[in-house]
Amino acid sequence: MWWVKLIVVILLLAAVISLGRALISLVKDQGKEGKTMRALAWRVGFSVAVFLFILLSMYLGWVQPHDVNPTLRYGEPIQSSEQVPSRNQGE
Repeated sequence: MWWVKLIVVILLLAAVISLGRALISLVKDQGKEGKTMRALAWRVGFSVAVFLFILLSMYLGWVQPHDVNPTLRYGEPIQSSEQVPSRNQGE
């Protein structure tokens, strides 16, 4: 679903913007007024929101997780007669 990706991207952009605001407030007034800590707290909050939203999306079936299984290729078992190219083949 395209809207799930859009929400995740928006939350990640908000986290990056909040990180930038923290940097600017740190450079301008060296964090004396607490603006830096507040901006960093918002960044952590946005990051946690992304994580929880992805978990909720998987639970509700909006996105389908996939795993990396070295014994399968395109969902089919890899035949043992196939040779896997090694890294040191050219040496």
